[in-house]
Amino acid sequence: MSILDFIKNKTMLLDGSTGSALMLMGIDSGSCPEIWNIENKENIANLARNYFEAGSDAVLTNTFGGSSIKLADYNLADKAYDIVYNGVSIAKEEALKFKDKFVIASVGPTGKFMEPIGELTETDMIEGFAIQVKAINDAKADAIVLETFTDISEIIAASKAVKENSDLPFIASMTFDKNPSTGKYNTIMGTSVAQAYDTIMSIGAIACGSNCGNGLLNMVEIMKEYRTMSKDTPLWTKPNAGLPEYRDGKTVYTEDENFFAENIHQLLECNVSFIGGCCGSTYAHIKKMREVLG
Repeated sequence: MSILDFIKNKTMLLDGSTGSALMLMGIDSGSCPEIWNIENKENIANLARNYFEAGSDAVLTNTFGGSSIKLADYNLADKAYDIVYNGVSIAKEEALKFKDKFVIASVGPTGKFMEPIGELTETDMIEGFAIQVKAINDAKADAIVLETFTDISEIIAASKAVKENSDLPFIASMTFDKNPSTGKYNTIMGTSVAQAYDTIMSIGAIACGSNCGNGLLNMVEIMKEYRTMSKDTPLWTKPNAGLPEYRDGKTVYTEDENFFAENIHQLLECNVSFIGGCCGSTYAHIKKMREVLG
């Protein structure tokens, strides 16, 4: 069964946060999460296994920052292929231990700006994503998600790298902020939900959506806005477990698993095809969401 076949009949439950899980495993703040695909393989396997056991139909790989441009920040650009290949392979090995489970390879932004704001050209960006995509393709992920992008030009460049270096279906997900005075959602680069939808559909994604930056209730508003563009386009949503707050020397997220379980129906009413959690969400969030989804 393909991912497209799966979502014809039901909503696909994704995983929760990778970063939050790695922090619980003891990853050092400021270190490269993706190097754990080589140096701490068992922990990365546990991450995927725990989400599958919690009820996820698909997990995302620990390859979010796997472009050679992003890995250069850690002097790891030359290891990009191995880091990403291992990240996908570990998750695939865990998926095969279950029935009808999928692996979606995560591709995040580079953290750099394109011309004219920054110095990188579109060609630079495409080349930066190319090795990451080749490794994902070779390791046989089921799909790719371009996630947490705020620059529409960068997500276009990433999509070109996908199409030039693999035949895998891909999803495109952007992060929006709510303007408190207008109530409208835009990325920090000024892209509206409507503009994101038009672009994402034009570049050949199988689904569009949003992740990160917003808790569940704000994400409902974003999904409703996407739905004004189309009644049947597959939608992807991974809300944060609320916004982070600093309490008693710790960063905590305000929307626990019970809050997600009580409010998930609002996202389901938007007829989303993919649903999971982003920053702050845990195995417990996914387990509760599984109970609601059945």
